[in-house]
Amino acid sequence: MTSMARTGTTPSRRFSIWMIGVWIVLLFAAMGAVQYLQHAEYAYLLAALLIFVVCAGCILRLAWARPTMQSLAVLLALWALVSGVLMLRQWGDFEAARQHALAMQPQLAEVALWMVARAQRTWQVGLALKTIAIPLLLWQAWQLGRPGVRAQFKRRR
Repeated sequence: MTSMARTGTTPSRRFSIWMIGVWIVLLFAAMGAVQYLQHAEYAYLLAALLIFVVCAGCILRLAWARPTMQSLAVLLALWALVSGVLMLRQWGDFEAARQHALAMQPQLAEVALWMVARAQRTWQVGLALKTIAIPLLLWQAWQLGRPGVRAQFKRRR
C-alpha cells in the first residue's frame, strides 16, 4: 500500500471472466443498434442504447450497473428463449417455401431455392446463437450476484 502511495498509481484490476460477457452483450447491442437504425426500429434502438449505458457502467465497475446488468442478463435470456420458441414454430416454413420455389418457372426456381437456403442458414445461425446465449446470460447474472464480483464494483464518491 505504501508503494502505491509513493508512486501515485492505483492497483490494476485483475482479469474477470464475467467481464467478457459484458463485452459480448455490448458487441451484440452495437450490431443490433446499427440494424435497428437502418430499419427505423426506434424502440429497439432505444433499448440497445440503454444496454450500452449499462454495459459501460459495468466496464467501469460502477455499483448501480451491477444489479442493472444482472436484471438485464435475465431479461435478455428470457427474450432469447421466447424468440427462439417463436423461431422454432417456423421450422416447416422452409420446406413449404422450397416446394413453392420448385413450382415457379424454371429460370426463377434456382434463384428462389438459393434464397430459401440462405434464409434457412440465417435462421439456423440465429437459433444457435440464442441457444448458446441463454445459459451464458444466466451464468452472467449468477456471476454478478456473487460476493466476490459484488466487491469489485465501487460506489460513487
